[in-house]
Amino acid sequence: MKNIWKERSFRILSILVLLLILVALLAPLLAPHDPNVPDLLAAEQGPSETYPLGTDTLGRCMLSRVLYGARVSIFSSLLITAIVFVAGVFLGTLSGYCGGWVDAILNKITTVVQAFPRMILAIAIVGLMGVGIQNAILAICLVEWTEYARMARSFTLSEKQRTYVQAAKVCGESGLHILTRRIIPNILPPLIVNASLGISAVIAEIAGLSYLGIGVKEPMAEWGAMMNAGRAYLQTDVRLILIPGLAIFITSSLFNLFGEKLRDSLVKE
Repeated sequence: MKNIWKERSFRILSILVLLLILVALLAPLLAPHDPNVPDLLAAEQGPSETYPLGTDTLGRCMLSRVLYGARVSIFSSLLITAIVFVAGVFLGTLSGYCGGWVDAILNKITTVVQAFPRMILAIAIVGLMGVGIQNAILAICLVEWTEYARMARSFTLSEKQRTYVQAAKVCGESGLHILTRRIIPNILPPLIVNASLGISAVIAEIAGLSYLGIGVKEPMAEWGAMMNAGRAYLQTDVRLILIPGLAIFITSSLFNLFGEKLRDSLVKE
């Protein structure tokens, strides 16, 4: 992965992803209006100089809501990916290295969680805990960590048979030192690639929960919630559902392409 930055396509994708994150971060400065304040006199206006993407049925600026929605969708997905990555890698490497009853228990837990469709399980968890972005994030974390745990366990089982690990044991290195300084650094690259590819799926899951009305609460701006609010007007004003839908599509595609570039680089090496 040392020479990947030399590839023009990777540099372009990296810049675009960073721009997306920067736009989400600077949403309060870039948004021309308050995204949550309704103005019924300006309801359902088309694109204009005052409202570049028009307004929704409550007169709220669509551009402002898309920009603020980016903050929720992108930062929530990055937070979820970071949490499940750390938890999954920790539990997976622990399971694969220790073996025995530790591996048996963790393996059964992951098997039970993965037996259910992830989205269905997330909906059930949010239904039990209550509607809200915090509960949606927690629900997705509870169903996503198993994928990283499975991968980390598999890689650890392979790595711990290698000569360098056996040599470290003979030299008297502790199990914790072997895991943190030797095994984990060697298995991180494919796990990082999988995490970058998984961000787009997490964005879709957050949007899906909000679209179903059990994610973000109104009036908070979020792309899935915006699509949910606009679906009733699909026949009369497709813009209300098309704009947030395009935001989800473009953002997910960029993160997916970025992850694929990382994967291709790893395969080459």
